[in-house]
Amino acid sequence: MMEHRIVIPHHFRWMAAGNKKLYIEYIKGYIKSSHPGLKPKRVEGRYVICVKK
Repeated sequence: MMEHRIVIPHHFRWMAAGNKKLYIEYIKGYIKSSHPGLKPKRVEGRYVICVKK
């Protein structure tokens, strides 16, 4: 299964203000709206690793 690396917008970390749960929700919402054909699997630093739905 091919994985895609998507850069996480840097302002999500600032907006979450240390709240990890909120940060993950921002990432999920971003992927859902900007990359609807992908499903997030994990976060690696500044990237979210996604696979096709």
